[in-house]
Amino acid sequence: MMQLAHVCALLGLVNLFVLSAVRIHLKDSPALQEKIVRSLFTPLLLGDIFHLSLTIWALGDQKWNVFSWSPMLWTTFILGFSLMIPRICWHLGLGRYVDSRDAPFRQGYPVADPKT
Repeated sequence: MMQLAHVCALLGLVNLFVLSAVRIHLKDSPALQEKIVRSLFTPLLLGDIFHLSLTIWALGDQKWNVFSWSPMLWTTFILGFSLMIPRICWHLGLGRYVDSRDAPFRQGYPVADPKT
């Protein structure tokens, strides 16, 4: 149990330091920010999906008997989903700046195309 707690704490610290460094040092380069954060969030999202899927699979016939789940199993699911859902939203571009989508609006109103 302690090793799992240490691994989770280490992953949390890596996230904190990488996201802080990206925000501080790449504030003028949103496209590069996206690439680096995507490189961090993609394996974490895949890990969340595989971890929850494997946990459900390992429960066998007891997976739908939620009233018999232990507090540790509830913690696994609640924490897993609370980390996975914001990562999915980030990948979908919900509630955040997406350079390819929002760059024309960054400096104000979009400029009309002179060819039209």
